Amino acid sequence: MFCDLHLHSDCSDGELSPAGLLTTIAAAGVRVAALTDHDTVEGVDRARARAAECGVHLVSGIEMTAYTPGRVVHVLGLGIRLDNSGLRAANGVASRVWSQNQERWIKALSLSGASVSWSRDFADHPVRLPVLIERLCRRGVAGGDPHRCYQNFLLYFDGLPRRAYADLPTPEQAAAIIRAAGGLAILAHPRRLGDEGMIRQLLDQVDGLEAMYAAYSSLQRRQLRTLARRTGKLYSGGSDYHGFFQAAYENPRFQMPPSLAAYLKIV
Repeated sequence: MFCDLHLHSDCSDGELSPAGLLTTIAAAGVRVAALTDHDTVEGVDRARARAAECGVHLVSGIEMTAYTPGRVVHVLGLGIRLDNSGLRAANGVASRVWSQNQERWIKALSLSGASVSWSRDFADHPVRLPVLIERLCRRGVAGGDPHRCYQNFLLYFDGLPRRAYADLPTPEQAAAIIRAAGGLAILAHPRRLGDEGMIRQLLDQVDGLEAMYAAYSSLQRRQLRTLARRTGKLYSGGSDYHGFFQAAYENPRFQMPPSLAAYLKIV
């Protein structure tokens, strides 16, 4: 039973609508999926309706943005209840932080000579990342090249000071919020966090890690599965598909881990 438990729609920074995304992955042979938009569950009900039509078991999900000194950490929530008040509050905080950091970047670009204005071009802030990139390209940022503009975005946001992320939950707090909403907290794309020591430190605070990540090699996936087993943690798998700046969707052909299926009550 092929699964993809890390997917994004146009409710956050993905290209496809929730329904369009489910149509796409179902056609590719995925039978268990999770919509894990960044800091929002807005699209889950629409995805679920289409999933039922396509014969896909949809797991309600989210990708929460957390912060530990020096780095942003993403924590997937799988099997969450959408109406949880703590989750809604955390999403509101993340939206505010995203808006503030958008403003920082736009004003920095303006000071560097770019023909862009926060009040004129982003009065409807915060905007989704693809919209942000598109509007900046229209104003000539990075020569109007969306790929260059996106790389500039990554560089700037990676260099933001600690205070820019101070209001976000820690990974441990994000995991607690997810558990209170009835879900499992999974460390997303763990190899982005650095060495195994950092991964192990964060793994102590969550329920599992995303060992089967589409961008990783077979060796890297095997090493992460071994780490999960040694630490008594669950592991998940996903493509982290967004659409923008990626090729067409491909089924990562990950089998649903039996232990994770049991926790999520998937038969």
